[in-house]
Amino acid sequence: MLENFDRKTENVCYAVINIGALLFFLSAWLIRIFQVDLHQAFPLCGFYRLTGYYCPGCGGTRALVALLHLHILQSLRCHPLILYTAVILGVFWVGKTLEIVIGRQQRRIRLKPLYLYLALAVVLIQWIVKNGLLYARGIGIEAVF
Repeated sequence: MLENFDRKTENVCYAVINIGALLFFLSAWLIRIFQVDLHQAFPLCGFYRLTGYYCPGCGGTRALVALLHLHILQSLRCHPLILYTAVILGVFWVGKTLEIVIGRQQRRIRLKPLYLYLALAVVLIQWIVKNGLLYARGIGIEAVF
């Protein structure tokens, strides 16, 4: 059940990662050129406005913005899934690229369903911790910025 994905699935993931990386760096470049303040560009989460508590995805945009500005710790505090995903996919991308360039199989990270389960665990843990801190101490992710 937790075996590696097949070669075709890895190739599709590799293509999607390449497109995503291109869009990521293009976005970072445009944000720098036009000096866009992304904190003002996105509305508050509807779940947060309705309940006063964070949804499992709250902080993701802030984490991505922090990562775009290379503020690694801020990104980790806002939503650890963003950094986790960047690291896992980055390591996979480097290994797969080297394999393609060299022309033979290399010892590298293989994509596994386990990584998806770990990502789900990261989301659930951060959601519980954030809402616990918000409820018990009044500490929100807004304090990070």
